[in-house]
Amino acid sequence: MFPQNRAWACAQQVGGSVLRRRVGAWAWHTSSPKPNPRGWRVAEAAGVSGTRRYSSTAEHIVSSAVPDIPLPTGNVATYILETTKRWPTKTALECAVSGRKYTYGQVVDAVARWGGYLATLGMQKGDRLAIMMLNCPEYMLVMLGAMSVGISVTVINSSYTAGEVCQQLQDSDTSLLVHDDVTEKVVEAALTLLKKPLRRVTNTDTSPPAGVPNLRSLLQDSSLHLADPIEMSGTETAFLPYSSGTTGKPKGVDVSHNALCSNTEIFIHPNFLASKFPTESHHDTFLCYLPLFHVYGIVPIMMVGLHIGVKVVTVPKFDIKAFVPLIVKHKVTMVHTVPPVLNFMTQSPDVNPESMKSVRALLCGAAPVPQPSVKIIKEKTDKSLFFQEGYGMTEVLITHTTPCGSSNASLCCLPNVKCKVIDVETGKSLPANEKGEICLKSPSVMTGYLNNEAATRATIDEDGWVHSGDIGYYDDNESFNIVDRIKELIKVKAMQVAPSELEEVILQHPKVKEVGVTGVPHDRFGEAPRAYVVTSSPTSEKEIHEFLASHVASHKQLAGGVIFVSELPKTASGKILRRKLREL
Repeated sequence: MFPQNRAWACAQQVGGSVLRRRVGAWAWHTSSPKPNPRGWRVAEAAGVSGTRRYSSTAEHIVSSAVPDIPLPTGNVATYILETTKRWPTKTALECAVSGRKYTYGQVVDAVARWGGYLATLGMQKGDRLAIMMLNCPEYMLVMLGAMSVGISVTVINSSYTAGEVCQQLQDSDTSLLVHDDVTEKVVEAALTLLKKPLRRVTNTDTSPPAGVPNLRSLLQDSSLHLADPIEMSGTETAFLPYSSGTTGKPKGVDVSHNALCSNTEIFIHPNFLASKFPTESHHDTFLCYLPLFHVYGIVPIMMVGLHIGVKVVTVPKFDIKAFVPLIVKHKVTMVHTVPPVLNFMTQSPDVNPESMKSVRALLCGAAPVPQPSVKIIKEKTDKSLFFQEGYGMTEVLITHTTPCGSSNASLCCLPNVKCKVIDVETGKSLPANEKGEICLKSPSVMTGYLNNEAATRATIDEDGWVHSGDIGYYDDNESFNIVDRIKELIKVKAMQVAPSELEEVILQHPKVKEVGVTGVPHDRFGEAPRAYVVTSSPTSEKEIHEFLASHVASHKQLAGGVIFVSELPKTASGKILRRKLREL
């Protein structure tokens, strides 16, 4: 993973920037893996405990208790796979349904083979590839193989409609689409709407459509050239997830190779890493049921997991009934979850000391964590389960988590991250225990929104601070708490839904005069969209539901219901006051 003699020290400053190291090409090394290959021990790594108070300045800027660390630069695929030389025969990826497996050695081979295949298509550095698949081992092989040869990757929500898929393909200027059996019909409909040819590859157990190559056959094709990862500065685009940001429709978030390298690196600092590196007798296991079109699935689970050498078991689709049995079957050591699933765990009789005996830690993110749930889950497991909360956003990746050894689910800045809380009216930095908008600086900040300078400027200010749109505060121990959102996005099952997008669609209904959409609490989804509708002629809730369902993905539908009203609350300028909708 790193040169054997590498040790952590406080980052040297060169011209005011953090010293970075270049990532070298991966190479095989078959010596026996050693415990803790970084040579890290927590106390030595930072000289402080993970729970020491942070140091905030007179401007109320909070930094990590851990000194800044040197950061890697260059090709992220090279960085992620540098560990493989230590454990080439250990399982890296496994499908929970089929049992299909790839060892770390096979991962390297498949990544290089995929890069070679892309070259045969004439694709080159700067081109873009899209993935629209359910979770599977091949997802990361396609992603890392493309990134290794300088091709960036955009990921498409597998529940999108044809129109939504078409829009993302057009906006991202994609040259190749990789899909699976489940998404095939939607993909074909989207390609009809696209009205231009687009190459595609399918991941299937059966015969692919005529003229469409089979991904798994390509990954095993010995006639394909094994492409070496290319050298790059790391400022190039690696990843293009789509996010609604603080407002509006989904936008492409330009994430560089350096940003992905840096975020993985700071996340695995020993003061914060709850997982263990492999040894001859130990191999941690992650369960990846959170969708890989979401940053949570890609960085903390897949990139961190593959970089430190764990086994990642992919689950195509979350099934409540199968969740606990999968933890038991695969002896999962760290459970990654989101508040709705955590809520299920607190209520399920299947979650007990016996079923959770392999689990050492649980990380919950993507939305604020209800603290009563933390207490309940610890009591139900009847053990010293380490509960870790995580915080971040697509535009800056992961910025906060709970330090190892902390008895509370606190949110602390990761190394090299700075944070402040500002008054939403004046922009003034606030001291402890005062609520305001959370603003962030991190080496993993996006380059910007694709083809949208105005939206970029609205999110990243002239001083480089990313405005999260989240309301929160830090306490006297400088642990952060997220309490609300300025932005009006609705988080459904940890996925973002923009009210304006739904309003635009519903307004196309011939009987709708006005509509306002807001999020309301939902037992299973955490939050769900609710529409407040002013009609021009009589209609029904069912009619509105059916109309919207034909235009948007399932998670964007009105699980919060439809309320018919005579008028909507508005500002003097006519803007709908969404915060007042819930009072109607």
